[in-house]
Amino acid sequence: MVHGVEGPIVDDVDDVDSERPSPVRLVTFDIDGGDPRDAALTTAGRTWIEVRRSGQVVGVVERDLDPAGLSDDDLAELALEYRVVEVADLGEVPDDALPMISVVIPTLYRRIDLLERAVRSVAACDYPTFEVIVVDNRRHDGEPIPPFEGLGRVRVEVERFPGASAARNRGAAESRGEVVAFTDDDVEVDPRWLRALGTAFATDAELDAVGGMVRPAELDTEAQLWFEEFFGGFTKTFAPRRWSVALVGDSDPLFPYAAGHFGAGNNMAVRPAALERAGGFDVRLGAGTIARGAEDLKVFVKVLLDGGTVAFVPSALVRHSHRRTPREFREQVFGYGVGLTALYCALVVEDPRHLTRILRRLPRGLKMFFFPSTPRSLSAEPVYPRRTAWVHALGMAYGPFAYARSALAVHRARRRLAASSR
Repeated sequence: MVHGVEGPIVDDVDDVDSERPSPVRLVTFDIDGGDPRDAALTTAGRTWIEVRRSGQVVGVVERDLDPAGLSDDDLAELALEYRVVEVADLGEVPDDALPMISVVIPTLYRRIDLLERAVRSVAACDYPTFEVIVVDNRRHDGEPIPPFEGLGRVRVEVERFPGASAARNRGAAESRGEVVAFTDDDVEVDPRWLRALGTAFATDAELDAVGGMVRPAELDTEAQLWFEEFFGGFTKTFAPRRWSVALVGDSDPLFPYAAGHFGAGNNMAVRPAALERAGGFDVRLGAGTIARGAEDLKVFVKVLLDGGTVAFVPSALVRHSHRRTPREFREQVFGYGVGLTALYCALVVEDPRHLTRILRRLPRGLKMFFFPSTPRSLSAEPVYPRRTAWVHALGMAYGPFAYARSALAVHRARRRLAASSR
């Protein structure tokens, strides 16, 4: 059994790169009605029920359903419980008062069906003025990404410098919006995603960056469930939040360095001026680099420490397709550990004062990681492999070395580019 986790953890049986079915079903219950996935509530077995109200996800509960599914009384009780939950109401903003938004989607063009789904979901958003910039981040020229038929808002840019950070920076540089939003090619956005983001910026002039809610698109395989159980998913709360150095003060002992607080790179938005002050996305960090991740967290940290304000807007919803196989899950766990400590190294290299701040928070952070005060997910019986925490810890141990290697690789790549342009 892993410390700090309630319930049994199964033995490591993930040596075969399989896609075993998930032991839970993920279904939706819309209190307001009208959601076609309500029919899934008639299924039997261990089920996670995602409760929606006023178009927002307000909670998730686990139920072990009998063959009849949830009874009318069960549904009424669930509805009553979540009708009293506060829903963030940003109000209605006239279309002409909403900022133009540029949406940047980096891609290696490997998961063509998912990319197509992501782009079309953004293009279908209920929002007056926006553009979609798909950034081709393949290292070598290949078959061009074909135009997205019928989607006039979409254009493709090319960034050969490796890494999602470089691709996002290219997209931001080519953008025309008053706000730049970022998502990934394995995400499907809610039809009101852009309206939630735009409304947040339109109603709060002090707001510099926003993170939104990320829910799983499906839990079809065990590995997808493991991600939710071990990390608690991408999103740790259903309530709106707002942060700044002045607002938080000493009330949060891990602020602003804790992962997962503010949002993720697959659902974030920022004003261009704030992104520029933050130095953009660090090309030494993130997917596609040796350092693997945490480039999104670095932007949030830099914005906050520059005196900016960051908000979490739960109505800005996207759905992410988690990695499907045990091998992919292990690689992701290791990579997240690498990215976290690589981020800390990047901050310290830029400003040594970060070292004292991070070390002061380290004991509390390690305690929360190995001995969390609350379960990471709602699973009554988590089933992720028992060694997962140590895979993550191993990644964290390797992070500083990965950062050094990544920084050297970026230096060499820049020299090659400079030489080839002469």
